[in-house]
Amino acid sequence: MILWMITVGFLSAFALGPASFSIIRSLVSRRQWPWSSIAGFLVGDLIYIVLAMALLQSPLFHEVWLKNLLTALTATVLLLYSVKVLLSKPQAHGLEVPAQGFVKSLLLTLSNFHLVLIYAGLFVNLSGEKNAALWLGAGVYLLTFVLSFLGLLWGLKQLHGPLKKFLRKIEIVAACGFLGFSIYLSLEIL
Repeated sequence: MILWMITVGFLSAFALGPASFSIIRSLVSRRQWPWSSIAGFLVGDLIYIVLAMALLQSPLFHEVWLKNLLTALTATVLLLYSVKVLLSKPQAHGLEVPAQGFVKSLLLTLSNFHLVLIYAGLFVNLSGEKNAALWLGAGVYLLTFVLSFLGLLWGLKQLHGPLKKFLRKIEIVAACGFLGFSIYLSLEIL
């Protein structure tokens, strides 16, 4: 169980979404660690982990309408984010990206409503165990995720020069991926 949670936590750090990508963009363009943005991102994930653990204990976990509602909300947010990125003009090379901040990062993370279902799916095998095993598994996952994400950011900071040239292209590819995922989620509801 512990090894599985470590593996999943490590891999999850590389599944970049709008909030984490915004943190990376800020880190690469400003060359400073955006600690308040990172804190907002991690608090949002922590909130969804706690909600997922509560959902596992609730009869709502098996309700189709809840899954459809959270999926539709996530698909909408990803669609809007993708369109915003694809329609925005590339910034001039010398301009800095404005700091994101705790609240914006928290709201971007919380706008991915589907995360509560993803976390519930990760921890569903632990829900049959003792309550302590569920909390231990979630704690190991979270610790591994945080350390792996900070390691990813550190590595990207080291690649500042080459990465800065390709950041807009990477952002467009990511936006296309988010758009595709939003379409997939929408089709899943239908």
